Amino acid sequence: MGRRPGPGLKRPFPHGGEWRVYRNDGLPKGEGMPTLRGCMRKRSVMFSAVLLAITAGMLPLLGVSKLLQAQSLRAQEQYVGNAAAWTASRVERTLDDARQALSRAQRIDRTDCSLAHRKMMGQVAADSRSIEDVGFFRNSELVCSRLGSIDPPVPAHPSDLDIGGGNWLSYAERPVLFKGSPRVEIRRGDYGVLITPGRLTDLVADKGTVYGVASRQGRVLESSTQVDPQLVQALLVGGHSPRADQFVFAARPVSGLVAFALVEKGAHEASLLLDWRYTVLIGGVISAMLLGLILCVWRQQPSPEKALKRAIRNRELVVHYQPIMDLTTGRCRGAEALVRWPQPDGRIALPGEFLPLAEAKGLTSALTELVIETALEEMGAFFRAHGELHVSLNIPADDMETACFLPRLSQAVSRAGVDPSQVWLEITEHGFMNASAAAVAIRKVRAAGHRVVIDDFGTGYSSLSLLEGLSLDALKIDKSFVKAIDQEAAQSIVVNHIISMAHQLNLAMVAEGVETEAQARYLMEAGVQYAQGWLYAKALPADAFKAFVQGRQGGTVDG
Repeated sequence: MGRRPGPGLKRPFPHGGEWRVYRNDGLPKGEGMPTLRGCMRKRSVMFSAVLLAITAGMLPLLGVSKLLQAQSLRAQEQYVGNAAAWTASRVERTLDDARQALSRAQRIDRTDCSLAHRKMMGQVAADSRSIEDVGFFRNSELVCSRLGSIDPPVPAHPSDLDIGGGNWLSYAERPVLFKGSPRVEIRRGDYGVLITPGRLTDLVADKGTVYGVASRQGRVLESSTQVDPQLVQALLVGGHSPRADQFVFAARPVSGLVAFALVEKGAHEASLLLDWRYTVLIGGVISAMLLGLILCVWRQQPSPEKALKRAIRNRELVVHYQPIMDLTTGRCRGAEALVRWPQPDGRIALPGEFLPLAEAKGLTSALTELVIETALEEMGAFFRAHGELHVSLNIPADDMETACFLPRLSQAVSRAGVDPSQVWLEITEHGFMNASAAAVAIRKVRAAGHRVVIDDFGTGYSSLSLLEGLSLDALKIDKSFVKAIDQEAAQSIVVNHIISMAHQLNLAMVAEGVETEAQARYLMEAGVQYAQGWLYAKALPADAFKAFVQGRQGGTVDG
């Protein structure tokens, strides 16, 4: 099971590679490239640069220019194949979103095109990420949409493709439901929806790469950039285009359509055709210059371990706070403290980048102490003025078993002047593998007045008998189960089991990763007390969190 990460430092989901630290805290994946990865990247870049410098001098002698060109072409083919697969995945998700929207529309119990009817259609569109408009058809004629009544009614476009579940897709040149540019239209029963333009190919493409989706006959329905339809048809079904041989092309079938990607051959290549008589000289000079520069820069770079130790010692890491909301009242009841590492260039380092180094070098306890002191220093006065609030701190499993952090925590609580019950301690259920040691430590923590929460519940191995033997106050329902609410997935069954388990043990519950009103409503009706997630707020700096609380609860920001 390994060591439990420190505050705000959470293990990856079992089904994916994302670090739980930014599950709903507002920092997008890949942003920051912080110190561990940054330092490791510098080392990798320097090592690669040395090889590049040596290779640059050897290229003319080895005559590898053509070989590199062939490798570049193969790499382009692999890249374009991956791009087509990414596009197919995007198309499938978008079509699924449209199917779900039509399923919700079928449950509307009105057919009169009244304002109430149109508002219901508008809610269907608002609950979907991919739908631009919803329309109601009577006798195969559009009579109204969420935007208003259609008078006279407009005949529906003929259906072009069955995409399953009674849903039909139309390749409308101009949509029935909307004026403007062509859109893909999907109908089921008496309702139709329009796919938001660009949603099928909403991907970040490298310069020169075109993503798109077409019919099997080669009709382009949508593309990331303007593309010659005849070129796509030629590449897809063998039509005529004199430029077809100039492109690397790949296609993937998806729900009766075809997702494709193409890029011009050699678009990403650097020229390797220098005259061989000059290449030897230039390669040698560049190699020597690069090696000298690398050695100079390398000597000035601190090791990753030293950089992290220095950051902890100089208190360069900061704490952000993700609000924890009362589902019944809508008021903020606390926050989870999550550690961040600002970089000199303004980027933010995520714990998933420096956590492995911290664990390998035994620095997680130092991180724990830093977060404890920072959170209570920043929030002490504010929490004294708002006794209903609490801060939730993540404690490494090793530290929790020994309770070695408790003296430092008690000192910080005393300095801040807050009630110990306002400081909740979270430990992942993986940390309960040594149940006897955990039980002793939990009793010490609760005797000091703190509350103990089992984190990421449902992803580990906790059993009812194990939980009954621990003096816990609350459990957190992992976001992977919250996401499954109202979906046909095994996790949705697990949610009900977890909630029933918590009720049986008389534990409070906090649901993580709440992103929709439907999820919040379901959880509240099931008796879950608290929630956190993007529906309410991302992780916020201290001042922003205080302002958020005041905006919810009223009053002035103190402390």
